[in-house]
Amino acid sequence: MYLSRPSFSFSIPSIHDGCQLECRVYLPRHLENVESTPAGPVQAAIFAHPYAPLGGCYDDPVVGFIGGELQNAGYIVGTFNFRGAGGSEGRTSWTAKPELSDYTSFYGFMLYYLQELQLARGSLPDGGDRGNIDLILGGYSYGSMIASHVPSIDVMIDLLQTGATTSPGTPIYQISREARKIAAASLPGAAETRIQRPADMSGLRASISISCLLMSPLLPPVSSFLTVFSSLTVNVGGRSAQARGASSADQLSGHRTLALFGDEDTFTSVRKLQRWSAELGSMPHSRFRGCEIEGAGHFWREDGVEREARQILREWLQYKI
Repeated sequence: MYLSRPSFSFSIPSIHDGCQLECRVYLPRHLENVESTPAGPVQAAIFAHPYAPLGGCYDDPVVGFIGGELQNAGYIVGTFNFRGAGGSEGRTSWTAKPELSDYTSFYGFMLYYLQELQLARGSLPDGGDRGNIDLILGGYSYGSMIASHVPSIDVMIDLLQTGATTSPGTPIYQISREARKIAAASLPGAAETRIQRPADMSGLRASISISCLLMSPLLPPVSSFLTVFSSLTVNVGGRSAQARGASSADQLSGHRTLALFGDEDTFTSVRKLQRWSAELGSMPHSRFRGCEIEGAGHFWREDGVEREARQILREWLQYKI
């Protein structure tokens, strides 16, 4: 199964410079009939595409088959085009910091959207507590590298809580408005008044669980110019704000993480990938899992490797291993 036709196609501004980014949201089948949606957590995933100058975009086949597995497992799947990819505005940068802001922008959209979705589901006729939110941050190749450097969830919530109350001209405010609009369209049976006002994001800290999913991760020297993200500067209401997150290693070991890579990857040697995986897996209280697939290259075109990757992902999603 690959990703089906998107449920929603739209654009949001990047918090870096307002550059418009193409976005898609794919709803799983069980959300098509909201009245019969079972209680429990809302499950969602963001999956980012590979390097745009080499043809990467959200129509990439690896994005398609990973996204398809997630959607089939009941996840709301979000994809977007980095600047310079597909119909998104702008050009690919040399530092990847604008692209990190692009991912952070869509991450913010998904947090707003999922929060509104949960609150709206609670206002449906059957009502009741709908549970927590499970969100996977992921990507393939270049996309996986950017995903592993996004700000921590605490930083994100602080950023969004502040941004939603700023003037309508700011990117954060526009992102929050688009999220409320898509949430209202996702659950037409919900009370419209709930969607019309910004949600209080503070409750999200206790209710959200973050996981990470990386396909063909890039390691130095290929990624050396992209791994200096000690901080992210964004503009919120005309003011500059520093958003410092945990290190990539801390985030990947601290969150439940699955990294899939092949032993024939032409961008990063299997020895480096094995060492990297072993180091993250041996960190105190690590929840990192690295899976090496024999015969798989960077593009996952070899016979049988896609099938094996799908099976490992299904097990990880089902058993939370």
